[in-house]
Amino acid sequence: MKLKTIIVLLCIIFTIFFIYLTTLDRKVYYLSIGDYITTGMDEKFTWNQKIVNELKKKKKFEVYINEFSNMNLRTTDLIYQIKNNEKKMVNGEEKSIKNALIKADLVTLSIGMNDFLYKMNLDVEEFSMEELYDYVDEMSEDTDILLRLLREYCKEDIMMTNYYVPRNLNSDKANKMIYYANKRLESMAEAYQIEIIDLSTYTVNSSYFDHDTALLSEKGEEELGNEVMEVVNKTLLN
Repeated sequence: MKLKTIIVLLCIIFTIFFIYLTTLDRKVYYLSIGDYITTGMDEKFTWNQKIVNELKKKKKFEVYINEFSNMNLRTTDLIYQIKNNEKKMVNGEEKSIKNALIKADLVTLSIGMNDFLYKMNLDVEEFSMEELYDYVDEMSEDTDILLRLLREYCKEDIMMTNYYVPRNLNSDKANKMIYYANKRLESMAEAYQIEIIDLSTYTVNSSYFDHDTALLSEKGEEELGNEVMEVVNKTLLN
């Protein structure tokens, strides 16, 4: 093959590659699913909105979907939504949760705290540690089903918050139960290649929570948004 022909072919290949890189869709389709941690105490400012704002600043924003979130959402509720391919109105058109998961570049998830709050509000002191660990094991089975479903439809970045003890329900038993649950969750998240955002450390700083509730304060929302964006910058936007 003549040198001139080789040069022409290389130029064509380089041009095609350059066009591919310049036209590649680099904007983020953001799906946020979850319970009260996702919905927040103030819809005007949530950690999700901070992520949206940061993506817009970087000109990386495509769409944000949070219509599948609900303050009272439990693990089994979300499993039901996905298995039944629940539909919601999003920006004036009907969107199914499976379609949103398939199209998403980034999924954030907060789930499980309502399951724990139910047990802790019953007063964990009424239960033995063996009973509490059994409860975590049962809940972990549902969590595993959920994470497997998420990975079935979403092949991109998934991040989820773990569990914590609200300071108004703080006790030695509650802390041991949550610690055990987080260890179980870490193992599952690793298996499904899901990034864990650690909320369990937030109990150290009570200013991250609204007074005497399980809800994140504005400072807590800000911190969580920063942590998620730190991971996004290192992975999805790198």
